[in-house]
Parts: sequence; structure tokens; C-alpha cells
Amino acid sequence: MMRAPDKPISSTMLRDVAIVGAGAIAPAHLAALARRSDVRVAAIVDPSTAAAEALAARHGVNATFPSIEAMLEAGKPDAAHVLTPPPLHAQTAIPLLEAGVDVLVEKPMAASADECRAMIGAAEKSGAALTVNHNFMHHPAFIRVLNIIQSGRAGRARRVMMRYAAPLRQMAARQFGHWMFNTPANLLLEQAVHPLSQIDALLGGVMSVSSTPGPTRRPADGIELVTDWMLGVSCADGSAQLEITLGASFPSWTLSVLCDDGVIDADIYEGRVAFRRAHGTIAPGDFALRNLKHGAAAIGDAISGIARFAGELSRIGPPADGFSQSIIGSVGAFYDGLDDGERRADGQGLRLVAACEKAARSVSLKAPRIARTPPADAQFDVAVFGGTGFIGGHLVRRLIDDGKRVAVVARNLTNLPTLFHHERVGLFTGSISDERIVADVCGCSGAVVNLAHGGGGASRDAIIENMCGGAQTVARAASEQGAERLIHVSSSAALYLGDENETISNETPPDPDADERADYACAKVKSEAVVRAAATVPFVILRPAIVVGAGGSPFHSALGAYENETHCQGWNAGRNPLPFVLVDDIAAAIAAALDAPVADIDGKTLNLVGDVRWSARRYTEELAAATGRPLRFHPMLVRRLGAEEWLKWAVKKFAGRKGVRAPSMRDLKSRGMTASFDTSTEKRILRWNPCADDAEFRRRAIGQHSETSA
Repeated sequence: MMRAPDKPISSTMLRDVAIVGAGAIAPAHLAALARRSDVRVAAIVDPSTAAAEALAARHGVNATFPSIEAMLEAGKPDAAHVLTPPPLHAQTAIPLLEAGVDVLVEKPMAASADECRAMIGAAEKSGAALTVNHNFMHHPAFIRVLNIIQSGRAGRARRVMMRYAAPLRQMAARQFGHWMFNTPANLLLEQAVHPLSQIDALLGGVMSVSSTPGPTRRPADGIELVTDWMLGVSCADGSAQLEITLGASFPSWTLSVLCDDGVIDADIYEGRVAFRRAHGTIAPGDFALRNLKHGAAAIGDAISGIARFAGELSRIGPPADGFSQSIIGSVGAFYDGLDDGERRADGQGLRLVAACEKAARSVSLKAPRIARTPPADAQFDVAVFGGTGFIGGHLVRRLIDDGKRVAVVARNLTNLPTLFHHERVGLFTGSISDERIVADVCGCSGAVVNLAHGGGGASRDAIIENMCGGAQTVARAASEQGAERLIHVSSSAALYLGDENETISNETPPDPDADERADYACAKVKSEAVVRAAATVPFVILRPAIVVGAGGSPFHSALGAYENETHCQGWNAGRNPLPFVLVDDIAAAIAAALDAPVADIDGKTLNLVGDVRWSARRYTEELAAATGRPLRFHPMLVRRLGAEEWLKWAVKKFAGRKGVRAPSMRDLKSRGMTASFDTSTEKRILRWNPCADDAEFRRRAIGQHSETSA
């Protein structure tokens, strides 16, 4: 039970903690809290009851609440972790602070400096502690840098040179509705506070900042971003220069601290630290000693990194990755500060938010566009679930060109490309997990296309349940609302493609041994069965294979496992033809299925594969030539892949990991896609003519990446 609202905090008691926000960062905080014996997670708070309950069940938390108010009415926790999206930080944290609850808030502190000041005011008035989770100040490599400076061996730190080049998963996935893409300030608040927090700690606090922005990028139609910045930072004890590159294909986070009596170089991502200072000998000998010590330090860091990874796998030690260690350190520092009676409002958070706001004033971009929702009585020819995704965007454009009115369901209506603002497009906020919105959209549309994934999950069962649940929701709603037809877009992953002697046709059933397949493939097989059972209107199931083209990632997982963009570990030798298909051809096939005679398609399953079928090796060579990047395909034997998977499985089982599935050779063989395809029936039924010209395929599948992959 949480303590009553008027019960005072005791530094010796077991603290009850609330997690506010059940999003992606919450498990990291819960894992850090699980390592402490002086806290107990008493509640999960999130307006999504399903999300809160799922997170609570996974971590053994007994209470969930839909709001801060509901939780405080039931009882006041001793501390709370505010993990909501940044625009909600202030309105979430202030009621907690006013109630005297100590708060650890995720970075950035808030969406504006004014909101930060309001939070600080609430904390000072109640006496509650307020700390921002600038976790990378607790990264092991950065802690080593601080220790060298604090030891006095390097003298006083005078200047910092830092480079921060980070990938942006949301930009790569074209999720431009994310909060950080709304303004230049938001992008800096989401990303730049990481390196700025380290500069702030090294040089006594950020006082002012000047900025030189890079060129405006247009990663999608109607979207403007500035992703490159050069910041000059003045601090109380020195100055710094920060080079920022966001959306980088190769991550790099390095810093060099010039001190009075030495230089400290660190690589945060790789966990490497080197300290150079003078020795009592002549210059050649001094330089030699520095190089020898630098090399020895690098070897030591390499060995230490492998040892930590082995310790994590065997569960002897803590997580090996720097991010997890930084969260553990930051959470630990928060509670250790409370134990020491440290009750202060976080001034660093305000300094960094103010610095990002000032830096962003140097650019002016178009305001984010929020699409308008249609009137209540609007009617549409087609409803497209998943319409803002890779295939969905091409399909919506095709349907508009065909003169159709299109209803599109999206989770976020901000920063959508221009085509979604077309007069014949109606946008609805929601997802296929929302039965009400699905029914409403199906009810005002003639035909229904389901391209939506259905959501992920923390376990195999959750993934399958979410994907099947979404497919069932759409199929039922389309049937109950009397849709003219339902197009369910599945995937070739639902087929077993590991027999080189088999030719796949529209008569080939889904993999009968779906339980031996990976989570995604198994969920696709089961989702198809759900659609067949639930749909009472005419329906067709379409299975696209390896979809490539404008707007998609060129690094397709069907070729192999990408540890990074430049190295693809193939699913086999990489010489067999693969079932590529252009995204425009997929859109044309779906449009054709909407117009085809019902008798020709009802109840059928059609495989969508193009006529240009490069091997994985050929595709990689063509992509390397187009982008000018050193891309490599590494051929693998299926037996070797299997041996590696079994070794990983054995290590995890030995370490006591729960829910670890044994590897499946059937799944590994199917990933290689050695089976052939006969799509003559699909072409005849849909009157479909996918690209058959090698040069045209190269231009549309590969050529477009030459402009974006420099």
C-alpha cells in the first residue's frame, strides 16, 4: 500500500515509488529500481489502462491508475518517476511536487524554460526534490573522465570539444508525427541535452550558447528539419564546441577535454577513455610513453567490455551496455541524494532547456501541419488502416489518382506528408486496437484495406495476440458494417520458403508448422486464419514479398541480419533469386483488388512478387554502387547460422533466462527464400503487370537511395 497523503517521509523507510507513464523508457527505470533494496514500485500510472496493466503484470506491481489525481486520492507515494512525453512533463510533475512527492523526471526537464521554472517553483514551495534524468552523466566512460579531472592529475579542465552523431530511429521509420519533429527546439531538446549535460557537468554549468545550423533537410514531402548543428557553449569554468549530427548512419559520440596538464579523450558509445599527460623525460621518450599507455588503455577497455558482456550473459554482473548502466547510475544517484537529505530543485535541467531554446532561434522552418478531421457525415470509397506507413502512403496516392475518396486511420495527425492533406482524404485518429474507431471508419467506407501491423509486444504471445487481435477487429468491423469487400495485406513470411525444389503459387497454403517459425511469421500465419474465420463479406488476402522503393529502408531484413548498415550477414550464401517487388507495384495490385470482380478474388490468397529477382549479393552490390558506401554481404551456411543460434540459446538458458525459445532450423531455412514463385494467376486475376525491366527496377528500387544515403 502507498502511504496516506499526510504521512511524512522517513529516510530510513522503504520508499513507495510510482511510475508515471508506461511507455518505452519505463522498463529501463523498472530494471534499475529492481536492483535497489530501499524502494518498492507501488503503482503504474497511465491513461491507457491496458498499457499500465501489462507493464504492472510483467514487473509484479499491484496497483495501476489512469491519472495522477486517481493515484493521489488512493495514497501518496514517496517518489515518482515522470516518464510521460516531454510536452506533458510539467503538467504531470507539478501536482506531484505540490503534494510533496519527490520527482525524477525524464529528460528534457520540460518543453520550455517557462515550464521548467514552474516545476522548480512547485518543488521549492513544497520542499520536494526535483531531479532530471540526464542519465548519460552517469555513463561509465564519462564517470571515468570526471574521476580523472577530480583526482587533479590533469589539472583544471579548460575546454571541451565534443562530437555527437546519433541515429534517429523515428526518422528512419518516417515517423514524423513524433513530438521532436514539430520544431527545431524540440529536436534539440530530445537529443542535444545528452551531450550538453556532460558539458555542463565538466565546465561548471552552461551559461550561454551560440549556434550555427546546417542546411535544411527535406526527408519527406512537406517535412523540413535541421539535423546538423555547431554549438558554441560558454560555461562558468570554460568553453566548449559541440558538433551535432542527427540521423547519422554511423553513431559517434566522442569528447576531448583540454586541461592545464593533460588531455582526456573518450568515446561514449564504445566505452573508451584515454588520458595523455607529460612524463619526466625528453620529447621522443615522452611521446613513446604516451603512445604505449594509449595502446594499453585501449586493450584494457576492449577486454573489460568483453568481460562485462560475459558477466551480463551469465548473470554474474549488471547489464553491459552503457545505456542501462547510465540509467542504473542516474536512478541510484537520485535515491542516494534523498538518503543524504538532498532536497533541491534541478537547475541544470532549466539551463539545458534554455540553451536549446536559444540555439533553435537561429532557424525558422514551416510550422508542423496538423491534418483536419472530416465532418461526421463524410463518406469514403475506401478505408485504409495503416495508410501512413510505407506501403500505405503509396496506396493512398494511387487511390487519389484513381479519383477515390480515402479514409485513413493514423495514431498521429501531425507532420503527415502533403498527400494526406488532399481534399479526397479523411483522417481519423486511432489504431486497429480501438474497436470503436475501426467500426466508425468501416461504417462510412465502401471497401476496407488493412495494412496495419497490429503492434508489437514484450513476448511472443503478446506479439501474436496483438497482431491477430488487430486483424480480427478489422475483419469483424468490416463484416458488421457491411463493407463491399475486405483486402487483408499479409506477408510472404506466412509461407514456408525454405525448399528450393518447391514453386509457390496462390494455391500454396500458409506454413502448417507456424509454431516453429519466428514471432512475426507465426503471427502472420495465425492472422490469416483469424481473417478467414471472422470475415463474412467478400475478402482477399494479399502477400507482398520483399517490398522496396521510395520511402522504404534499403537495408531489408529479408536479405540477412544487419548488425549495422554496412554489414549484412546473409541467411544463406546469397546466390538464389529473391522475390523482390516494387512498392508502387504493390499499390497497383491492391488498387486492382479493390476493382476486380468479387467472384474473381473472394476467399483467395494472392502472392505479390515482381519479375526482377536479384540475389542478395546482387542487391547489395547495386546498393553499394548507388550510394558510394562500403556495403558488404557476408554469405553464411544455414548450418552455421543454426549452430550460432543454438549457442546463443544455450548461454541464455545457462544464465537462467525465462521464456527463451529453442532455435528453429525450419525458420532459418525459410528466411533464405530459396523457393520459386509462380504469379501467373495473380497477374491474370488482377490484370497486374509488375516491373520486369532490370534497369527500371534499379532506378526505382536502388537509384532513389543515392540521393539520401551520402
